[in-house]
Amino acid sequence: MKFEPHNKHLWIQPWDEKEEDKESPLFVMPDEYKPPKSPYVIGEIIEMSKDCTISLNPGDTIIVERSTVQDIKAGSETIYVVKENYVYGRLENEAD
Repeated sequence: MKFEPHNKHLWIQPWDEKEEDKESPLFVMPDEYKPPKSPYVIGEIIEMSKDCTISLNPGDTIIVERSTVQDIKAGSETIYVVKENYVYGRLENEAD
Protein backbone atom coordinates (compact mmCIF):
# COMPACT_ATOMS: atom_id res chain seq x y z
CA MET A 1 0.00 0.00 0.00
CA LYS A 2 1.24 3.50 -0.80
CA PHE A 3 0.72 6.14 1.88
CA GLU A 4 1.92 9.74 1.71
CA PRO A 5 1.99 11.52 5.08
CA HIS A 6 0.99 15.20 5.27
CA ASN A 7 0.84 17.96 7.90
CA LYS A 8 4.25 17.29 9.53
CA HIS A 9 3.60 13.57 10.11
CA LEU A 10 6.11 10.73 9.93
CA TRP A 11 5.08 7.27 8.73
CA ILE A 12 6.94 4.78 10.92
CA GLN A 13 7.31 1.04 11.35
CA PRO A 14 7.57 0.24 15.08
CA TRP A 15 10.03 -2.47 16.04
CA ASP A 16 8.41 -5.60 17.40
CA GLU A 17 8.46 -5.94 21.14
CA LYS A 18 11.09 -8.52 22.04
CA GLU A 19 10.68 -10.98 24.86
CA GLU A 20 13.44 -9.98 27.24
CA ASP A 21 12.83 -12.56 29.93
CA LYS A 22 12.31 -16.05 28.56
CA GLU A 23 12.79 -17.82 31.88
CA SER A 24 9.87 -19.54 33.52
CA PRO A 25 8.06 -17.29 35.99
CA LEU A 26 8.23 -18.11 39.67
CA PHE A 27 4.44 -18.20 39.85
CA VAL A 28 1.60 -18.99 37.45
CA MET A 29 0.08 -16.05 35.58
CA PRO A 30 -3.31 -16.05 33.82
CA ASP A 31 -3.13 -16.79 30.09
CA GLU A 32 -4.51 -13.34 29.21
CA TYR A 33 -1.87 -11.53 31.30
CA LYS A 34 0.51 -9.34 29.30
CA PRO A 35 3.42 -7.58 30.98
CA PRO A 36 3.29 -3.78 30.84
CA LYS A 37 4.79 -2.24 27.72
CA SER A 38 7.45 0.43 27.71
CA PRO A 39 6.05 3.98 27.47
CA TYR A 40 8.34 4.47 24.46
CA VAL A 41 8.39 3.07 20.94
CA ILE A 42 11.45 2.60 18.76
CA GLY A 43 10.70 2.59 15.06
CA GLU A 44 12.05 3.19 11.59
CA ILE A 45 10.89 6.11 9.46
CA ILE A 46 9.30 4.87 6.24
CA GLU A 47 8.29 8.25 4.80
CA MET A 48 8.02 11.86 5.93
CA SER A 49 5.65 14.68 5.06
CA LYS A 50 7.24 17.20 2.69
CA ASP A 51 6.64 20.01 5.20
CA CYS A 52 8.67 18.34 8.00
CA THR A 53 11.49 20.53 9.27
CA ILE A 54 13.17 17.98 11.57
CA SER A 55 16.59 16.77 10.39
CA LEU A 56 15.68 13.12 9.86
CA ASN A 57 15.46 10.88 6.79
CA PRO A 58 13.55 7.76 5.79
CA GLY A 59 15.42 4.78 7.20
CA ASP A 60 16.41 6.57 10.43
CA THR A 61 15.54 4.89 13.73
CA ILE A 62 13.69 7.13 16.18
CA ILE A 63 12.25 7.08 19.71
CA VAL A 64 8.73 8.41 20.38
CA GLU A 65 6.26 8.17 23.24
CA ARG A 66 3.86 5.25 22.75
CA SER A 67 0.76 7.40 23.35
CA THR A 68 1.68 9.72 20.45
CA VAL A 69 1.75 6.97 17.80
CA GLN A 70 -1.52 6.76 15.88
CA ASP A 71 -2.40 3.45 14.24
CA ILE A 72 -4.63 3.62 11.18
CA LYS A 73 -6.28 0.46 9.88
CA ALA A 74 -6.29 0.46 6.08
CA GLY A 75 -7.72 -2.80 4.81
CA SER A 76 -5.48 -5.59 6.06
CA GLU A 77 -2.59 -3.22 6.86
CA THR A 78 -1.88 -0.91 9.76
CA ILE A 79 -0.18 2.44 9.15
CA TYR A 80 1.60 4.06 12.10
CA VAL A 81 2.04 7.84 12.09
CA VAL A 82 3.44 10.35 14.56
CA LYS A 83 3.83 14.14 14.43
CA GLU A 84 7.43 15.27 14.02
CA ASN A 85 7.39 17.31 17.24
CA TYR A 86 6.87 14.10 19.29
CA VAL A 87 10.23 12.62 18.25
CA TYR A 88 12.59 12.37 21.23
CA GLY A 89 15.64 11.54 19.14
CA ARG A 90 17.40 9.36 16.60
CA LEU A 91 19.23 6.12 17.44
CA GLU A 92 22.47 5.30 15.66
CA ASN A 93 24.83 2.36 15.94
CA GLU A 94 28.20 3.38 17.29
CA ALA A 95 31.13 2.60 14.99
CA ASP A 96 33.56 0.22 16.67
